[in-house]
Amino acid sequence: MHLQRYIRTWLHAGLVLLLAGMATLAHAESDPRQVVSDAVERMTSRIEAEREALKADPDKAKALVREELADLVDFKRITRMVMGDYFGPSSKEQKYRFLDVFKNSLINTYASGITLYDGQKIETLPMQEGDRKGDYARVRMEVKTNSGQVVPIYYTLFLRDDQWKVINVYVNGLDLRDTFKSQFAQGMQQYNDIDKVIDNWSADAKIDAGIDEAKQGE
Repeated sequence: MHLQRYIRTWLHAGLVLLLAGMATLAHAESDPRQVVSDAVERMTSRIEAEREALKADPDKAKALVREELADLVDFKRITRMVMGDYFGPSSKEQKYRFLDVFKNSLINTYASGITLYDGQKIETLPMQEGDRKGDYARVRMEVKTNSGQVVPIYYTLFLRDDQWKVINVYVNGLDLRDTFKSQFAQGMQQYNDIDKVIDNWSADAKIDAGIDEAKQGE
């Protein structure tokens, strides 16, 4: 399988692998690396066990992803960063509407890729100096493709209310949060209207565009 497809696969499915099972693990006293390692092991086992049902029923996949992401991703922090300079001028209603649209867009995107995991080796790397700074932590993983290529994945987590929450994902050097921030800014240049940017938002389209841009820069 081509490396570009693997990058797209793990952008779609990697966050879901991380999040499953965090509800009982992601506390202040937990080691962020162990949180990720345990969550990935649980989620990959669940995908294997429920693969056919998840493939047959897209709504089942969406429900699973929504359940796992709801309390484990700091959507408020992420959407504020994605809106960037346009967060302040936007109304309260626009902020919450974009939060809802952004969340649903990500859920649909990750749900569409949840069964793309097919036994690739996933390794959670040891924590290094600088990977934990106060309330922030970085957990690094590597996914080995069937052809032997290695796709690095970094997760940034923030400690909020005694729970580690995901605030960003990097896949093969592609910064997902910055990719979405760029999308919002480009939408404002095109429409000059926050409501129209929200109405036309699509997480999946920007992920694919970001991969293509990264590929051209190699």
